[in-house]
Amino acid sequence: MKHLITIFFHILIISISVQAAENFTISRKNRVIQEASTQKGQVSVDSQIGNYTFSTLKGNTYQLDTLTKQGPVIFVFLSTECPVAQRYTMRLRRTHAEFTEKNVTLVGVYANENDSLEDVQTYVQKAEFPFLIVKDTDGSLARHLGATMTPQVHLIDSSNTLRYRGPIDDNRIVTRVKHTYLKEALVAVLDGKKVSVKETPAFGCTIHLPELPNESDITYSEHIAPLIQKNCQTCHQQDRIAPLTFSNYADAKTHATKIAKYTQAKLMPLWRLGQGYGDFKNERRLTASEIEMFTKWVEAGTPKGPIVKAEPNPQPSDTWTHGEPDLVIKTANLNELPQGHDIAISLVIPTNFEEEKYVRGIDFQLDSGFNIRRINAVIGSERKSQKMDSAEDGATKSVDKPVAQDNMNRIDWTWTPGIVPNFLPDGIGHLLPKRGEIILEMQLHNSDNQADKSMLIGVYFTNKTETTKLHKVTMTGYSNQQNVVSSYRLKKDVYILNVYPSLQVYKHDMRIVAITPTGEQIKMLWVMKSDFKWNEVYHYNKPIFLPAGTRLEFEDIETPNPELSNQKNESLICHFYFVLASEYKPE
Repeated sequence: MKHLITIFFHILIISISVQAAENFTISRKNRVIQEASTQKGQVSVDSQIGNYTFSTLKGNTYQLDTLTKQGPVIFVFLSTECPVAQRYTMRLRRTHAEFTEKNVTLVGVYANENDSLEDVQTYVQKAEFPFLIVKDTDGSLARHLGATMTPQVHLIDSSNTLRYRGPIDDNRIVTRVKHTYLKEALVAVLDGKKVSVKETPAFGCTIHLPELPNESDITYSEHIAPLIQKNCQTCHQQDRIAPLTFSNYADAKTHATKIAKYTQAKLMPLWRLGQGYGDFKNERRLTASEIEMFTKWVEAGTPKGPIVKAEPNPQPSDTWTHGEPDLVIKTANLNELPQGHDIAISLVIPTNFEEEKYVRGIDFQLDSGFNIRRINAVIGSERKSQKMDSAEDGATKSVDKPVAQDNMNRIDWTWTPGIVPNFLPDGIGHLLPKRGEIILEMQLHNSDNQADKSMLIGVYFTNKTETTKLHKVTMTGYSNQQNVVSSYRLKKDVYILNVYPSLQVYKHDMRIVAITPTGEQIKMLWVMKSDFKWNEVYHYNKPIFLPAGTRLEFEDIETPNPELSNQKNESLICHFYFVLASEYKPE
């Protein structure tokens, strides 16, 4: 009998080992399944985690960004059936009790598809977990963080950076624990120190996530329409920048092949920034599963599916996305514009304010059929321009681009039809001097159709009595040239709020890092090479603090090539906007 039991045990171990081949193995210490290594394709440690919204079992909704403003966040992936995860019940309760007063948020996540909602509710009640509990029904949170095992923790600091990924400690039997990985990492993060062990293979039970819809199950109404409405229709509708409209099923079916092709190539939605270099507001990215869904839908013949309700339209172009502006300026009919394709013109808009103003943001509304590709709003600088006849509201038109008198004071604000503009926090603004001017540098598309068209300009001022002025530093580099590449050393403590790479930066990758006086390297920006000329001002989700003495430098800029020395300069220009830390404290 003993012999048969031994044979059966070995067969069981072999079958588990086969299933766990490549990605998992059997650990000698714990005699359970363990990750073979920190696997490729997972979210890497020290990378920033994008914002994520989730709901708990109690029905409360939280945003990751909101929680990390209070302090570090720990996501621990659990299972009602995994015996290893069950062994950590008391340890997790103690962790919560020890660190909750230090503004640490602990979130238990149940992502296994075989853990029903009822099972999780029953288990959590029995375990008396005092922390937040999430039933990750579709596995989206597990995929967002790259979770693979239960139990497994992901520690995210106040900058939304993943600082530790792995097991809670090094042994499922509490009396044999030698290394408390999670606690050690958490103490280091709270003390502002580097985490000594950032990642180690987790052990326990593998996570089985719900499968994505089969190719035959994907339909326009259930799967594709929500993706298009969220990621495409802001630009792909009437009177917006994109040349194609995706307002209904017929439009999507007509252009289905193009949609799949451009999403696969990650050219659409249009977002120039690479991951891991800063965390930005309103990122326009598709997940790998969403891209795959577009592809499978096309391969299945673009099935429509039942339309149970009218398809919602995106926000109309005559709506102010940030509420009613403090100042609305209406231009006269722009019927004297030059004719042609992709014409650049400027509008000079004088203001008659007798006191200084601080501008938080600018938005626009266009008449139907007014084809503007891009607007750069320049404020707070004295400029000269060749003015045309005055318009009814005091605005003047200039065909020749105005010349900046002081380029270092030039403040740019980009706007593109369909892209929701980001605004500065209340209490921070671009300085608009007394009787200053707002210069609109516009690129028209098919300008021969602009007759009898006008637009509204909405200006938003800061409402706080004490306002902090926004400053700017400009970085300049050159590719394939033997020219000096600029770096910039900050003289004071600052908070970086947003960044604006110039339109010329599209033929080459551009990465910029900040190196603090202690040698810490902070990845600030990665503008990826693109086939599209595109620029916008990117706003960080949270202001980035940089101490005095920090250097902003280009990273991995192309080495000058002597064979290309006679070719035209490819300049890499980028503007960082900041406030002095002595004048502003983020909320």
